[in-house]
Amino acid sequence: MKVILTFVVLICNIVTYSQAKPQAVIPFTIEKNVVYIYCKVNATDSLKFMFDTGANGSVINRSSGKNPDIKITGSSLNTGSNGSNEVEQSDNNVVAFGDIKRQDVSLNIIDFQTDAFDGVFGTDLMKGNIVEIDYNRNEIRFYNQQATDIIYDRYEKLKLNFIDNYPAIESIIVIEGKEYKGIFGLDSGADDLLTIAAPYAKKHKLSEKMRNIGSATAQGSDGSVYEMQVMLCPIINFSGKYLYNIPAMLSESTEGIDSTEKMAGFFGNNLLKRFNTIIDFNRGFIYFKLNKNLYFDVYQ
Repeated sequence: MKVILTFVVLICNIVTYSQAKPQAVIPFTIEKNVVYIYCKVNATDSLKFMFDTGANGSVINRSSGKNPDIKITGSSLNTGSNGSNEVEQSDNNVVAFGDIKRQDVSLNIIDFQTDAFDGVFGTDLMKGNIVEIDYNRNEIRFYNQQATDIIYDRYEKLKLNFIDNYPAIESIIVIEGKEYKGIFGLDSGADDLLTIAAPYAKKHKLSEKMRNIGSATAQGSDGSVYEMQVMLCPIINFSGKYLYNIPAMLSESTEGIDSTEKMAGFFGNNLLKRFNTIIDFNRGFIYFKLNKNLYFDVYQ
């Protein structure tokens, strides 16, 4: 990447720029390509939550070993990648992270069949702030949603689409010189690089145009387990940057979010972690900048 630095010198004048002060700075860890932070739910502190831009609601994991302080108040429909199911719901909760508290939070109760984490931090908790995900420092910064003094130096600005409350951007895959455009969801809760939705894959006959390099088994939040072909996608144009030879899973789902006709597919955090990201939910924009993870092995 070529970077051009322009210096303007004004005699006797020094201009400085100050970055907006975040309302909260939350450290995070990355495990198997997924981001985790710690939150407090009601009276239960130090709960490990998956930070998931692909979830429009937040979740308590029924298999959590910490027995979070919540009360079941009803039920709701959970739509996973490969199907849907009815789950219990808890209303009127308080979720705290850093110096921020969200009141009247509804939490779905889903059994992920592991005690490796306690819940899912969805976009319902992110909205209300501008959110910066910094993979160089392993920090998530929450700014006032009206802030105008955030520094976007070297970031690429894109329109943030919401498809059925799912954050998404326009992107392009390139096969043998032909471009296939589409709207792709942003799923930081997925540990893969790219899943292509079943209708989009079928429409463009992508299984015939990309090389098969294997198969993968996945489990949706609805509990379904399913297998997908893994193809080698020659080129992805993501935020104006070209990424080469990216393993992509072709969904064959007939139910759930992977069966949507509204999106071409979903970028997982194995790809997203290669870009520092600023999400401005209120204004409808998202910003990306390459970071230190760019050259990490895509198979790790």
